[in-house]
Amino acid sequence: MDTQQLLEAAQTIDILRSMFADDKNEWLPVIAAIGGAFVGGVSTFLPSYLLEKRKLKQEKRSVETALVSEVSALLEVIEHRRYVYGLEESVHYLKQNPDKKKLFSVKIPGHYSRIYQEHISKIGLLHPDLSAKIIRFHQLIDSGVQDISEGGFIAETGGGLEAFEELLEIFYSAVKIGRVIVGTEI
Repeated sequence: MDTQQLLEAAQTIDILRSMFADDKNEWLPVIAAIGGAFVGGVSTFLPSYLLEKRKLKQEKRSVETALVSEVSALLEVIEHRRYVYGLEESVHYLKQNPDKKKLFSVKIPGHYSRIYQEHISKIGLLHPDLSAKIIRFHQLIDSGVQDISEGGFIAETGGGLEAFEELLEIFYSAVKIGRVIVGTEI
C-alpha cells in the first residue's frame, strides 16, 4: 500500500466513524455546570435558612415569655404590696384635707425591670401590638416609680391631691395594660 492508499483508507475510516458516532452536545458541560452550581447552592442555603428561621422563632418565643413573665411578676408585686390601694387611700385623705400634702415612699430596687432592660433591643421581634403594650406598661411604671422611690417628688416633698390623682391614674393605666399583656384583663 502506498501513501495515497493509506490516506484514502484513513479518510474512509474517519467518515465511517463520524457516521456511527453521536454528535457531541456542546451545551451539556454548560448545563451540567449550571445545574451543579444550583444544586450546590440550594443544598447549602436551604438548611442554613431553615436553621436561622427556627433560631429566630425560638428567640422570639423566649423574649416574649421573659417579658410577659416580668409584667406578670410586677403586677403581683403591685397587688400584694397594695400600692394602688395606698394611693387610693392617699387620694381619699387629700380630698378630706385639700390643704395638706402627703408623702408616699416605696423602696424599689433599680433592677425591678431588669428583663425589660436586657431585652429592649429585641422588642422588635414581637408582634407590634404586644411590643407597644409592653413598652407603654414599662414607661408608665417607670414614671410612677420615679415619683414614689427615694429622691422622687412624692416620696421626698410630698404631693397634693392633684399629684396623687395623676399618680393613681398612671398606676391604673399600667395595671390595666399589664393585665391585657398577661391575658388576665378584667
